[in-house]
Amino acid sequence: MKKQSYKLFILLVLFLLKLNYSSAQTEQDQVYKFTQVLDLINKHYVDSVKNSELVKSAIIASLKELDPHSVYFDKEELEELNRGLKGSFVGIGITYDIINDTVLVLSVIENGPSENAGILAGDRIIKVENKLIAGTGIDDDKLKRLLTGKKKTNVSVFVKRYEQAELKKITITRDKIPVNSIDAAYNVSDKITYIKLNRFSATSIKEFKKATEELSFSNSKKLILDLRNNTGGYLYVSVKLLENFLKKNTPVLFTKGVHNPKKEYKTQINGKFRNSNLIILINEASASASEIVSGAIQDIDRGVIVGRRSYGKGLVQKPYYLVDGSMIRLTIAKYYTPSGRNIQKPYDKGFEKYNADLTNRLDNGEMMFKDSIKQNDSLKFYTLNSKRLIYGGGGIMPDVFVKLDTSEYPQFYKEHLQSRKINEFIHLYVASHRKFFKTAFLNFNEYKNNYKIDLHFTEKLISYLYKNNIKEDIIIDKAKILNNNSSVNLHLKALIAYDFFGENEYYKIINQKDKAILKAIEILNNKKEYSNILYGNIIRKN
Repeated sequence: MKKQSYKLFILLVLFLLKLNYSSAQTEQDQVYKFTQVLDLINKHYVDSVKNSELVKSAIIASLKELDPHSVYFDKEELEELNRGLKGSFVGIGITYDIINDTVLVLSVIENGPSENAGILAGDRIIKVENKLIAGTGIDDDKLKRLLTGKKKTNVSVFVKRYEQAELKKITITRDKIPVNSIDAAYNVSDKITYIKLNRFSATSIKEFKKATEELSFSNSKKLILDLRNNTGGYLYVSVKLLENFLKKNTPVLFTKGVHNPKKEYKTQINGKFRNSNLIILINEASASASEIVSGAIQDIDRGVIVGRRSYGKGLVQKPYYLVDGSMIRLTIAKYYTPSGRNIQKPYDKGFEKYNADLTNRLDNGEMMFKDSIKQNDSLKFYTLNSKRLIYGGGGIMPDVFVKLDTSEYPQFYKEHLQSRKINEFIHLYVASHRKFFKTAFLNFNEYKNNYKIDLHFTEKLISYLYKNNIKEDIIIDKAKILNNNSSVNLHLKALIAYDFFGENEYYKIINQKDKAILKAIEILNNKKEYSNILYGNIIRKN
């Protein structure tokens, strides 16, 4: 597309979105001009063009000129986006991986369509509706189109079950499948509960209530709320979550924009856990709603924030649906924590530099050394009760810094983790050893306490990773490196637990050496340390 035409279509979209721009001409003149350009392109442009693609490209480019978080979603992208935020979708209720061009069922959702129909973890899906999919280059998109559909419709699959020669035909009735926003919830000890929230979805508050009830959480206990890698979600859900920990009528944030007057959000109830000790874990991937929660808790001196500086997204988006079912998520306001700080990091130097921020943080050493973090002295604020010094303009800085540990795993292990080869091996290993795990361990606690990764296991892993293309002595050497690394052993053990017992049990194992969680436990077990962080060494405002 010619650059001049591209710019004109950017202007077209700006008008359609009712965005203000400086012009002496009336809006009607502008509409006519855009229509004229479109007509000229259709009649005279050297090649045939699709108006829909022109407009889509112009919308995307237009929004990029505004801020990094005003974005466009076509109809298909929107369906995938809503799947996580709405908390459910219609499907068959399995988790899977595609290994060696074959779909391997990793787990089935309890009481879901697949479990009710007889699908088992470890089954390989060979055909869907008599159509061969194994060995045909099947990918996620193609598989989803085959397996998802309208509620209460049927889909037949043919599975190969371990140690059974014949394919087994199973008909599954599609139904609503929950998408959980809580990855893990368990009692670390009699006094401490851990909950990991991965997004702020429509079902998050219901899930949180269920988790706290099942774990008998009360004001007499202490909570670690893990918001690391939680990139956000619905603003109203973050406010509802905060209501659990605060008194009624507590201001938790306010928003304002040029076309949106100031709106203050307050808690509507007395929180059930308003007196429990609270630690929130954050890192560089904690954004948006995660920062609303951690920012409010910090500003009110309600709990301790542990981890690394958060992402820095202080903008509020609102969805606007377009005529073809697509949608733009347009920034309409900035949000401010109770102390009045906006934590949005700068984006005035371009989209690419904004996206490179996290890489720059790593390169500059701030994820390893707290002293490497540069705060903006012109954006000083103070917490509302203890008057502790805090900053705006670049994320939430934790009260207790925990560095990123990059030396935990050997380099070759990290490389194969990124390629997913280690996960592949674990999936195949568990699929072929399910009978062993069922007979050897009566429950998860027996597995956790007794199962050990041995040298024979790591040798098999190395052989799989390198497909036997290295010498036997090198296989043994690399296997010994892994076997002698306690962090690797714990990680492999956790991956097996994920496949055999579930995600919650994965975290029960992997969190045993998590430095941020260990620090949180240390603080919660030390009443004086917890109190000193929130109320000791107060920096008074002059």
